[in-house]
Amino acid sequence: MLVKPSLSSLLTIYLTTVQKSIFSAALTAVALLSVGFKEPETPASLTQQQLNEQSVLALNWVQQSGEYAALTHQAFNTARTIFDYVRSQKIRNLAVIVDIDETVLDNSRYQAGLIDSNNRFNSSSWNQWIAAKQAVAVPGSVEFVNYVNANGGKVFFITDRTKSSQKDGTGNDLEVLTIDNLKSLGFTGVDPSTVILKGEFTKTIAGKIDTSKEWRRAAVINGQADGKPYNVVALIGDNLNDLDDKAGQTNQARRTYVESNKNRYGSIGKVSDNSIFEPAYITLPNPVYGAWELGIYNPKALGKQQLNELSPSQLSQQRKQALSRWLSALPSKP
Repeated sequence: MLVKPSLSSLLTIYLTTVQKSIFSAALTAVALLSVGFKEPETPASLTQQQLNEQSVLALNWVQQSGEYAALTHQAFNTARTIFDYVRSQKIRNLAVIVDIDETVLDNSRYQAGLIDSNNRFNSSSWNQWIAAKQAVAVPGSVEFVNYVNANGGKVFFITDRTKSSQKDGTGNDLEVLTIDNLKSLGFTGVDPSTVILKGEFTKTIAGKIDTSKEWRRAAVINGQADGKPYNVVALIGDNLNDLDDKAGQTNQARRTYVESNKNRYGSIGKVSDNSIFEPAYITLPNPVYGAWELGIYNPKALGKQQLNELSPSQLSQQRKQALSRWLSALPSKP
């Protein structure tokens, strides 16, 4: 027998269907939104050895590619052209200031030595590397330095290697070791007055000693370094701070700084009245480490205060988060 449903039964069925549809639509909306606004996944636990693996390709590029050597030669050729131009203007007491590490000395073998180990950079192993005196010359650096020194100029090496250290247990004088390494590669004009290390020509600010390179560059210009004031033609380094300490700390600030000073890279300011205004900035490539890498990390975003508190997993996580990525290029997850 056919039973005719009552009006109340039909109403109950309708409301139930509507509620299910609304609930289903809400779930679909949440799922769709989660695709675009997905919370970052908690990184799997990484060891320091696994984190070190991320440097393999950059190290191979430095050690193996012709492009790296082409860029360093290009930088030193540009610096030589600028030096020759200023020299042609009959300006006296010309100087060029260069950084040491990854500017004239290639330490990629030290960095490569960390691969397949659970070690990270530390001052003890770094000082042992300096003591070994096995750094090689960056392509083009010896020829450039020697050309300047042989043609009326003087090259000063300003580095954040420290003057001496007891941390490696031997008390080696890192200044002597650095000078020996440079001389062994054929660099001329290398002595304690031209190799200026961290801790020399400091300035006390608010009761604290400031070891910034700014004061060491000033020592060359005002004559403190070797008793003679110099007109600095070019500043050469692999880090923006080798050229100007005002470059900033975040990568956004550093990019803004470069854009604001773009006319100084590979170009010298006007030359007049026997003096130089705005020496040229020459930057060498270093994809392995530097202030640019420090600019990636944000310890406070992970509830930490200092960079050294971040685990290898957290460092890897923030490296990935810093990337601008086209996610459509990635295969869909099952």
